[in-house]
Amino acid sequence: MGRYKSKQPPTQPVQFPTSTPNNGGSPPQQMGMPPQQPADWPTTFNGPVIGIDRDGVINEWKNVIKRYEDVKFINGSLEAIKQLRLKGHRVVLFSDQPNISRGLMSDQDVQNLQNFYMQNFGNAGIMSIDGFYYNQSDNIQDPYAKPNIGMLNRATQEMNVDFKKGYYVGDTIEDIKMAQKAGAKPILVRTGKGEKTEKEHLKGISSKYNDVQVFDNLLEFAGSL
Repeated sequence: MGRYKSKQPPTQPVQFPTSTPNNGGSPPQQMGMPPQQPADWPTTFNGPVIGIDRDGVINEWKNVIKRYEDVKFINGSLEAIKQLRLKGHRVVLFSDQPNISRGLMSDQDVQNLQNFYMQNFGNAGIMSIDGFYYNQSDNIQDPYAKPNIGMLNRATQEMNVDFKKGYYVGDTIEDIKMAQKAGAKPILVRTGKGEKTEKEHLKGISSKYNDVQVFDNLLEFAGSL
């Protein structure tokens, strides 16, 4: 599948293999290996799957992230993903992209940006991840829109992962609800919208959110495993 070598965004981004998109957005992508794989990089990943929300957890949240310049990585987030992989975890990224349905960006914009993410992952020593899924709307009737679990179900079927034995890391109440519906362990980080989510929904915790673990950021979570 796709390879990432350049330290700079390519003029014409290398396209990952695709199939006809449906309401679930992008097909799964087994992200490629850079040519010089470190000797300590695992050859198998048997640890519990960890789903990670992209915006607000890996990079700073912004309403429209369409250009390379819009991506501001949160301190320690790339190191966190590297640690999770070195510990043998399956890692699948997820992202809300309702601006597609609003006409503010396209599927191709998301695909191009993911190439940029993968280049930065490679530069940070992340040799691979298992996949990336995104939705195209925030319509509650859309099975792929959070907190519906269409994206997680699709990953389960296509990537052969079991979220009932894994984790989902996010920064919004929709992330928490989606994790709970899927049977994953819900993890809230205080980056992105996380502090607001904690204050509004987890302070004086109600019984339905007792299972949520809270960390300052993705790196702190990774270090806890």
